[in-house]
Amino acid sequence: MKTKLTHTAAAVACAAAFGFAGLANANANTAAAESQAADTTAGATSPTLIAKGASDTMTPFLVDADGFTLYTLSEEGKDKCDEACMKHWTPVVSEGRPLGRDILPGLLDTEKNDKGASQVNYGGLALYRFDGDKKPGDMNGQGFSDVGVMVTVLGTVEKPEAAGENVEATPELMAAGAKVYSGTCAACHGAEGQGAFGTKLAGFDRLANAPALLSTIIHGLNSMPALGGQFNDEQVAAVATYVRNSWGNSYGGVSAEQAKAAR
Repeated sequence: MKTKLTHTAAAVACAAAFGFAGLANANANTAAAESQAADTTAGATSPTLIAKGASDTMTPFLVDADGFTLYTLSEEGKDKCDEACMKHWTPVVSEGRPLGRDILPGLLDTEKNDKGASQVNYGGLALYRFDGDKKPGDMNGQGFSDVGVMVTVLGTVEKPEAAGENVEATPELMAAGAKVYSGTCAACHGAEGQGAFGTKLAGFDRLANAPALLSTIIHGLNSMPALGGQFNDEQVAAVATYVRNSWGNSYGGVSAEQAKAAR
């Protein structure tokens, strides 16, 4: 018999909104004091290797060849990150097409940034190093000034279908997802996705990244617990479809096959 979370338990379980909420950075002042020049680049002299990193408690994320965590900048962060803020973020650049290890290389590309450097993109997300990370495995840039966001691996070489496919958000999927959401997630994210203990999901553009959403629901991320043991593939797909197509979001459906591939 499946145990239904109480309001209080659900609030604890759902905190951090599908894992996209930022971590507080206790070392902000130290990082600021040690920041580099804004035009510093990482990996500028050869094709840059981008790989899959992992920990016991995190969804797989991107790292560079030295094992340092890679980030992108949130949409809100891009607007408010001034010159002083940008000194903390080193663009990852590559001479030639970047190389991928244990990730889908087709998602890697480069694009000229505003400094004229060939910055590495992954699934359309520009990649950065954070100057507050002093050793491989550090994740101090996550949520730094509400700017940095760790980049979740979209599928793997073994599971390319996890990178996404077009699925219709049918009324049946939406109804099933609404049932899961109201019973488990609404206590944290609000009945209308307005946010409470968890992140506001209404109008949340990061829900467009279906593989990242699925992986976080199933495996957890940061203070978001893994719910894959509680929900089957159909339920995971349904609730992902529901949040991706409610409260002003319109990102299409998610299939049970995609949910299975994300496990």
